[in-house]
Amino acid sequence: MLTTRQDKTTAARPASLWQQLSGALSGSDRRGLFARRGANPESVKPGRIFRFTDNKGRSETATVIDLCEILGMPHVRYDLRIEQPGHRPFEDGPRVLGIKTFIERFRESVGS
Repeated sequence: MLTTRQDKTTAARPASLWQQLSGALSGSDRRGLFARRGANPESVKPGRIFRFTDNKGRSETATVIDLCEILGMPHVRYDLRIEQPGHRPFEDGPRVLGIKTFIERFRESVGS
């Protein structure tokens, strides 16, 4: 008599973190992933201003110059102004970051 064993790998189990991220980054769900972090890629446009502030009083202000594509991935070209207590403001640019990294860093939209 033949008996079959239930394969443990076919039993329903929750998706791993990597499977969840992979699913979130594919197709139309990409915008949802960025939205959960406080910004969405459509809000990053030339002329828009974003800010990052740390708990030491340092502030970085990014002014978006342009959006470009490098190796098939969207990137942001921006000018940067750094202000910190006891120092003169420092301006630098243009700089380039991947749009995902830019959105993670500069979460606060200041204006346009």
